[in-house]
Amino acid sequence: MIKDEGLKMMAMQMLAMTEADMNKVTPQMEEELRNAMPVIGDYRVVAEVVRSKYCFAGCQPGQKLVVDNATQINAQESTAPLCVGALAPLIDRAHLLMDRIYHKGDLTAHMSGFRCSDPGLDLGGLGTVEFKVRVEKK
Repeated sequence: MIKDEGLKMMAMQMLAMTEADMNKVTPQMEEELRNAMPVIGDYRVVAEVVRSKYCFAGCQPGQKLVVDNATQINAQESTAPLCVGALAPLIDRAHLLMDRIYHKGDLTAHMSGFRCSDPGLDLGGLGTVEFKVRVEKK
């Protein structure tokens, strides 16, 4: 149950959470939300293309995908195509940032890069794209 009045208001106004669902929020979840609220909007995940070979979506080195608030792709600042093959590993990085926020970890600590889900020509796919990842303070 959410006890903090500010979090209750946020849950009702931003999330349209019902009273019944607010009662399901555990004390640990409430603490994590309390940790997140002051900083979540201050950081972003940036995944930059470092290598691209035969990418059907057209990803090219230097292009980037930007995730704000650990939840939203920033289409205005992203320069890479929104390729579905890159979204799943990008979501993993966004979840890692959220976990760091929830537990007051080092938000800008090193984060590993990733490859899109296409394994490339040598492994039965077509193309593949590699991304380096960083967390930036806005």
